Amino acid sequence: MIGVIGINYKSSPLEIREKFSFNDQNIIDFGKLLLKKPNFKGLVVLSTCNRSEFYFQMNDCCESGTYSIMLKSLKEFCGVKENIREYFYFKSEDDAFKHLFYVVSGANSMILGEDQIVGQVKNAFQISIDNDLSATELTRLFTKSLEVNKKIRTHTKINKGAFSVSYAGVEKCLSVFNDIEKRNILVVGAGETGSLTLKSLIKKGCKNISITNRTPERANHLAKKYGMQSFAIQSLETELEYSDIVIVSTNSKSALITGEMAMAVSKVRDNKKQLFIDLSVPRNVSPDVSKVENAIVYDVDDLQEIVNANQEKRKKVITQAESIVQEYINEFSDWLSIRNLSPLISTIKENFSSVNENELEGFKKINKTNGSSALIDHYGNHITEKYTRLLIKNLKEVTNNGRKVEYMKLLSELFELS
Repeated sequence: MIGVIGINYKSSPLEIREKFSFNDQNIIDFGKLLLKKPNFKGLVVLSTCNRSEFYFQMNDCCESGTYSIMLKSLKEFCGVKENIREYFYFKSEDDAFKHLFYVVSGANSMILGEDQIVGQVKNAFQISIDNDLSATELTRLFTKSLEVNKKIRTHTKINKGAFSVSYAGVEKCLSVFNDIEKRNILVVGAGETGSLTLKSLIKKGCKNISITNRTPERANHLAKKYGMQSFAIQSLETELEYSDIVIVSTNSKSALITGEMAMAVSKVRDNKKQLFIDLSVPRNVSPDVSKVENAIVYDVDDLQEIVNANQEKRKKVITQAESIVQEYINEFSDWLSIRNLSPLISTIKENFSSVNENELEGFKKINKTNGSSALIDHYGNHITEKYTRLLIKNLKEVTNNGRKVEYMKLLSELFELS
């Protein structure tokens, strides 16, 4: 069985999503933990600011049992004890394939058609490959998903007018400061989102920008590239004093800006208005910062109105993409079915041939039919081939060309073919 369990911006609030945010090392550790379980074959984890999805392959286990194993393992790994099942979605086989194909193409993103998700899927897939966490079927599925993405983006208008979460964050700044180009801006985080944020700010005419990052080399590189100042993360609180707008996007597991820090900075700034845009999951700006007078805090879920503004476009794009997605679902399902059936068909042929050979040999000895052995051999082979073809034909029909794995297992046991 191939399936996915996950949470995203539509199914879960940020305070739940951040509990299941994974960095690269978390993915590796969780994958190795799961591979110790019986019948578990592979894992790919996609963890972004808007979703955490766990694509897996597990054999010889019913659907409900597989979901329970995955969710229980995930809760234990993340140290979550409360009941959070209602926030998760569970999909298997064709529904899981369809979900992934829409995710990678940007049709399922908060910002419709955004390009960043493609790189995130590629990175998730590569981590799995590099650490031997994937399985043959999962590997082929993710390879196909990238083909789907290319075709959808080429043949639909999904990219038209598309932008990123970082762009939306900058737009949010304009709702607070209409003179954003005159404001002192601090960008915390020099990853892909931080880089896109800088580009959006520069397009708005902003010049008074500073950047910091836990790895100083990356901040220095971007500062040099865009002609701005960089500084060590250890000086963050001091730099906050000079910043009207602070945009944060890092992979830190704990808050970089606390309420206590914001309170101290506010006093130095004489309580002047200060805006915090937190694009990180888990949140890097503590929720209690919003309690500080004249401190305004927005997180990724506060960009929801952008989704609402794009609902009609979303419906049209998904309609355009449906036939492409279905084409690839059918192609992958057919490949998977053949892969499932092939070993069983080979075993059927081998076993019937073996039975025929052994029984004919015994028949000849008992009946001493040396003179007509060629005719008997011919008849035996004819009957064997006929019933083998009939059994394989019925096997394909009963198992829906290998899709009903539970039937295949039953047939293997019934005919002692395992």
